Formats: sequence, structure tokens, C-alpha cells
Amino acid sequence: MLSQHARVVLDTLLPSGANPVLPYGLFDTGFDTFWADVEQTALPAWRWGLRAAVFTAVWAAPLLIGRLPPLTRLDRPTRERALAAMGASHVYLLRQMLGLLKTIACLGYGASPQVRAAIGHPRPEAP
Repeated sequence: MLSQHARVVLDTLLPSGANPVLPYGLFDTGFDTFWADVEQTALPAWRWGLRAAVFTAVWAAPLLIGRLPPLTRLDRPTRERALAAMGASHVYLLRQMLGLLKTIACLGYGASPQVRAAIGHPRPEAP
């Protein structure tokens, strides 16, 4: 189960209604089910890595833009700026942690039949 901190960070990356062509946010697409499957099947390093990346996004990203943590107390535009600063950081590990957050979010998002239909991607046929 995703923590409230993780939900805020991931929702900031893929919010609802941000794109009129693709109106679905991450949590409109069944990401909770996807994450439950990841927790059962993924390597422990992925699960630990996601937790470390969420921790870093919540506690370090605001500091990069001169704001006090945690990220979860900030409004959406400020959270977006903080995460963008994390992605543009000169510290390799910070950039990689944001990359891991985006990877997990995009894997779940792209697996959604709603998203695939909205972008015109046919669902692969079962073998």
C-alpha cells in the first residue's frame, strides 16, 4: 500500500486534468492495483528504491528551491517546481531517484486500458 507521501509525490508527477487530450491522472487509472502487484512481484530493490525516492522527494526536493519540507505541505505548483529542481540537480543520485519515481509511475500509467485507448494504442492480444 502506498503511503500518503508517495501518493502526493506521484500525483504531482501525473495529476488529473493536466492535459485536455489525456485527462486521466495516475490515480484515475488503477495505479493502486498496479502498485499492489509490484509489491508482490518486484525485486526488493525496486520497492526499497521507491521508498527511498519518495523520502528524498518529500524531504530534500523542497530544500532545492529554498522551501522547508515536507513536500506534502506545499501547493501543487511549488511541488512541481521542487520535483523539477530534483530532476535538474547536479547531484546524480537525486536525478536518478526522480527517474525511478517517473519510471514506476509511467509503467503503471501506460498499463492502464483507459490511457492506452485515449492515445489510440490497441490493447495487445493475448497469445
